Amino acid sequence: MRVKELRMIGNEISEEYERSLMNSMEALRQQRLSFKKKREDELNTVYEFENDENFTLIIGYTNGGFPYGLTHEE
Repeated sequence: MRVKELRMIGNEISEEYERSLMNSMEALRQQRLSFKKKREDELNTVYEFENDENFTLIIGYTNGGFPYGLTHEE
């Protein structure tokens, strides 16, 4: 129920509590928008991968500097 409706049925709700509730709801809305934008940005990110004579797709390198990924045969 909304605060106005709660007041209409006889519940006492302070203005301070109502403001606090509104601020919390706005913060949650902002958090959701931020998460949605971050997710959209991640989905639109273009990943660039390397290749060489052994690998069609080098995904990364080991601590020793050796590449790993998808070979031409695979």
